[in-house]
Amino acid sequence: MTSLSAYAARVAQLALLASALGWSSAHAATVVDEWKKIKAPPAPKLGDVTVDPSTTALLLLDFNGAQNPDKGPCNTKVKPRCIAELPHVAKLMKEARDSGTPVVYSITSNAAPEDIATVLAPKDGDPIVKSGANKFINTDLEKILTDRHIKTVIVTGTASEGAVLNTAAYAALKGMDVVLPVDGMSSTDPYAEQYVTWHFANAPGVSARTKLTKIDSIKFGKAPG
Repeated sequence: MTSLSAYAARVAQLALLASALGWSSAHAATVVDEWKKIKAPPAPKLGDVTVDPSTTALLLLDFNGAQNPDKGPCNTKVKPRCIAELPHVAKLMKEARDSGTPVVYSITSNAAPEDIATVLAPKDGDPIVKSGANKFINTDLEKILTDRHIKTVIVTGTASEGAVLNTAAYAALKGMDVVLPVDGMSSTDPYAEQYVTWHFANAPGVSARTKLTKIDSIKFGKAPG
């Protein structure tokens, strides 16, 4: 009985403490319970970025499907936002090529190189890897970048919460700097693009190595020599 009395007294003490601290059942609510109450934080600031073409690579991830929706995610049926971004990404690609910055592609498992959006078509010799959400997994992407002495990757593609998030985060965690143009990644819903942007602005391990920007704010410096 003594131990039961002590236990009851302890429970009573905890109840009084909870009351004093203003705790209530609301504090046990999950993020799903509170979903509608949560407001998005302020948007992160986007900056200007100048990259060194000799140590930078432009990654074009999963831009396949524009010509045939059955051949990839970048199509008018499921990701019209990707189609809308193609001219901007094409501009970035041209500037990268003009500066001598290497361009590296990925495609999804059901695609071939010819399924990449025509406006972003690869040239002979451009590396193309095929994988799931993380383009480093089960591919030679890391070796491709290492052999070219790449220290910075500009990451574009679709889906933002798939190929972009996983590949860019992996690159950052491996010690590379990441340039992420928010108008060069797309999803079916802008919320996905928003949370990926938040992730790279705030997440430990990746935010310190990431520069959030826009395509028009990326400049390619003059390569040494």
